[in-house]
Amino acid sequence: MDLPLFEPLAAALGLILGSFATCAGHRLAHEGSVMSPARSFCPACGHTLSWRENIPLLGWLFQGGRCRFCKAAIPLRYPLSELLSAGFALAAAAVFGPGWHFLVAVGFGTLLLVLSLIDLETFLLPDVLTLPGAVAALLVSTLLPRAHTLGIGWQSALWGALAGGGGLWFIAWAYRRIRGEDGMGLGDAKLMLLVGALLGPVAVPLTLFAGAVLALPVGVVAARSAARRGEGEGLRTALPFGPFLCAGAAAYLLLGPQFLRWWLGAALA
Repeated sequence: MDLPLFEPLAAALGLILGSFATCAGHRLAHEGSVMSPARSFCPACGHTLSWRENIPLLGWLFQGGRCRFCKAAIPLRYPLSELLSAGFALAAAAVFGPGWHFLVAVGFGTLLLVLSLIDLETFLLPDVLTLPGAVAALLVSTLLPRAHTLGIGWQSALWGALAGGGGLWFIAWAYRRIRGEDGMGLGDAKLMLLVGALLGPVAVPLTLFAGAVLALPVGVVAARSAARRGEGEGLRTALPFGPFLCAGAAAYLLLGPQFLRWWLGAALA
């Protein structure tokens, strides 16, 4: 396939997958099923959307960000998720080129987006996605030839799963033993089980580091906002960590070698 044609098609695929991820995330968070009802609808009035209204990004723009029937505002998560997915697909196209590695990258990128959207709404990372995702990651790592950060082999996948899932499970267990309360959900451990199986043991600390760096400023802003409203407990304001881990994993998937060189350079400086 000609590369100039591949990149626009990759962006279009990203928009479609982003639209699916937003719909799937919302339905799984609130209804527990992706397929019921079969057609997309307005959450405010229940109006079944036409194919024109369902066009990723363009449907939102043509309607001015509002439902055509009830005029309720369409949440910004829809166009933002579609744009984010399109940007990730474009980056994956540039890194992997056309082929199975690109399809695996955008597939797992979509899964990470769905998990992030669910965690943002419910503070949960459902086992129905993380555990089958970890199995799929192990199979992909075993069967896919090595290219960039994918196809790491079954041994690295197992070590990565142990480091990711086992490491976070131990941290959550130790925190509860010491403090007598939960500080991190086991859903995060199962997410890192998936990440480790897909990207290997080296990706685990880098994903955790990137997630913590991304979460810190958001957490400070959320805590201050909650304090002004008289809610939360200051710096103990609850914040879902899953989306930040997903962002760190996606960054490593695309930029793992560059990230690792920077990490080692900073450590040795």
